[in-house]
Amino acid sequence: MPSFYEQLLESLEAGERFALGTVVHTHGSTPQKKGARALFYPDGRIVGTLGGGCLEAEARRRALLALRRGDPFHFTVQLDNDFGWDDGLICGGTATVLIEPDVRHHLSALRGLVGAVQDGERVVLATVVEAEEAQPGDTLLFRPDAPPVGDDLPSSLHSAMEEKAGAFLQAPWQEPQQVELPGHRGRAYLEPHYPLPSLLIIGGGHIGAALAHYAARLDFAVSVLDDRPSLVTPDRFPEAKGLIVDEITEGIRKHPIRPDSYVVIVTRGHQHDAEALREAVATPAAYIGMIGSRRKVHVIFQGLLEEGLATPEQLRRVRAPIGLDIDARSVEEIALSIAAELVAVRAKVRVGADPFTLFPEGETYVPLSARRSPKSIDFGF
Repeated sequence: MPSFYEQLLESLEAGERFALGTVVHTHGSTPQKKGARALFYPDGRIVGTLGGGCLEAEARRRALLALRRGDPFHFTVQLDNDFGWDDGLICGGTATVLIEPDVRHHLSALRGLVGAVQDGERVVLATVVEAEEAQPGDTLLFRPDAPPVGDDLPSSLHSAMEEKAGAFLQAPWQEPQQVELPGHRGRAYLEPHYPLPSLLIIGGGHIGAALAHYAARLDFAVSVLDDRPSLVTPDRFPEAKGLIVDEITEGIRKHPIRPDSYVVIVTRGHQHDAEALREAVATPAAYIGMIGSRRKVHVIFQGLLEEGLATPEQLRRVRAPIGLDIDARSVEEIALSIAAELVAVRAKVRVGADPFTLFPEGETYVPLSARRSPKSIDFGF
């Protein structure tokens, strides 16, 4: 499935008319947070979402008016019944939405953005919300060690936006944010785009296929490793970035696993899982998870410890059994529980928290199996 910006670019290059709506600022409780985007077409189609409901309906109404009038603008609404909606709103927060009826002049910046994301580059898309010297929606794309691409802005405004974007480029992780532009009586919306975290799924069976489907839609760059060529095919994994047919040990050793990488072990059997885990625990991955019953996990962990192939500290990093405890039974449910755990860990990684715990601050990581029944299993550490 194309990303939102890929779809935007396709519509733009096809000559379709649409208005772009972006939530550039929120305060309090809102249906969607800043960064939500949607394309509003004259025929009623909507790509993306601003949260649905009355906020999106109001944005769509204004977007269609803007398509007729041609001018970009922003508006702020209080999400309660005082605005005159009859939906029974109780959110209570405020949201500011930027409406752009014509983004054709953004073409170079948008092409640069899509290309950078596909190439795994870190970039910041900076959009004027309000400024004396520019139109709402004027856009620049900033990337490290390269000149900005986009609209022609006055040099002082350009410099102010470049300074703000530079701070975003240097941060390990930054949420989209509206920033003030001192000296310009204006504001800009900065939207950072980071390389997708890589997910290596070891095992191309049913669970691996279902997980690849979910994970790709959750913005992971998915690679699949299996020693069976008949399973690792584009037909089975249409959304995967990489398909690896190799022996388990060699495949893991050849695959680049970094501190922002995620590894899921869902092979066809005990021996293959043990082989994969032996290699994975020696990597700096942010997440290592292995499927299996409590008994299977116990046997594999004990074997690696007794043979000196893993340390207690390394095994404490492993999530096994894998996935959030949602009493999953079917293949799809198990894959969903794993995908949810990946998202939870990623959220912690982004804010610099310990990626190996999903528990309240001060608690230490305990394997899921031990949490279910503390006396049922002894991992030897």
